[in-house]
Amino acid sequence: MSDYTTDVLVIGGGPGGLLSGMTTARYWPGKRITMIRMEKNALIPCGIPYIFGTLGGIEKDLLPGSAQLKSAGITLRIGRVTELDCRNRVAAMENGDHISYERLVLSTGSEPFIPPIPGHNLRGVFTIHKNYSYQDHLFQEVIPDTKRLVIIGGGFIGVEFAEEIQKRGIEVHIVEKMPHLLAGTFDKELYLQVEQYLEGRGIYVHCQRTVETILGAEDPARVGGVLLEGGEKIDADGVLIAIGVRPRTELAKNAGLRISEHGAVLVDGFQRTLDAPEIFAVGDCAQKQDFFTRREGGALLASQAAAEGRIAGMNMYSLQLLRHNAGSVAVYAGMVGELAFGAAGMTAEQARRTGFSIIVGEASGLDHYPPAMPDTHKLYCRLIFSKESLRLLGGQILGGPTTGELTNEIGFLIQNRVTATEIASFQTCMHPRLTSAAHPVTEATMDVLRQHLHTQAMFH
Repeated sequence: MSDYTTDVLVIGGGPGGLLSGMTTARYWPGKRITMIRMEKNALIPCGIPYIFGTLGGIEKDLLPGSAQLKSAGITLRIGRVTELDCRNRVAAMENGDHISYERLVLSTGSEPFIPPIPGHNLRGVFTIHKNYSYQDHLFQEVIPDTKRLVIIGGGFIGVEFAEEIQKRGIEVHIVEKMPHLLAGTFDKELYLQVEQYLEGRGIYVHCQRTVETILGAEDPARVGGVLLEGGEKIDADGVLIAIGVRPRTELAKNAGLRISEHGAVLVDGFQRTLDAPEIFAVGDCAQKQDFFTRREGGALLASQAAAEGRIAGMNMYSLQLLRHNAGSVAVYAGMVGELAFGAAGMTAEQARRTGFSIIVGEASGLDHYPPAMPDTHKLYCRLIFSKESLRLLGGQILGGPTTGELTNEIGFLIQNRVTATEIASFQTCMHPRLTSAAHPVTEATMDVLRQHLHTQAMFH
């Protein structure tokens, strides 16, 4: 047992905690920063599906270790915090140590949601836990013995994992309760193409289906398949449950910090907890508010966690009004094979359901020019604008490697409340190997303005 004092204590070493510590070190030089995480090695969350295919190894998906953190001004300690004394600003660790702090960052993350499906405890049923030892066990022992895998959940994780695991020669089935894969993130103009692409690669897709029971094998302790609603059975020796996560907030709750209706730590626009302004919460454990409606809710994404970490770090010792959390825009990107897809903000369906009257603009083309340029991919851009204000509400991209940065651009435009008339006048660079001949975001916006002007002309 020992006592230890630090200026800033970060509990959790994921993207939110990492960016909190690194930003604090940059903006508040001289402050002692200590990060606590459960394992010496920590995984990059977004890279986990690729461990099993593209990367081919868990050691290739690691966040910065102790030496890299030390060079960034952060001291790493391995262990688990079991209790917080917020009044005296002391954290108690499982090994009996006590750490006193001036500022505290909670970045305790989330845990996979496991539905009460009979058989979910069978050997061979797994989830996407983010800890190193769990994924190492999957990579070394579970996946090598798997011949046929059923994935329950057709969101980003399920889709990317399906394509990566198939590279190992494993037959893959995706079971999704919604009418289509990725239907909660994209409009049909995109999700249908992703679905068809996966099916074309030999991945079996079962939509509008639910798993009633995970079945046992001859060895009743092992998984042998799944029984779908309606009686269909899919034989399998592996099942991945990938239907979402829940905030991990036991530590905060036991410390008396207020928890939201959705189970996350309540925070203000600077990521400070409402009960104790010296305590910050970032990442999956922190409350999210929708950028447009300010209602609670939003995606639990590594990119969102990183943004919140930067906000917390900048505001650690005084409020930097140039940077605060305006709400979750939800910026996604994914890739299966050579097909990339990204989305930011609202889909058309989400916008209509929220109450917006909308105009949708589209543009198709190539991501390089001329068409004979090597590594040229087809590109599709879909933008959703408010009909009255012409403000950008959301956008989606389907294409090649440029998809990620185009999606980031759309997210930035949404966050800065940019309108169609402003986007139409943007000046953008052009290069045959780097960009489209005509910028897809500008072209889709011009489509919206054409519709808008045509509608105005009809009323005059």
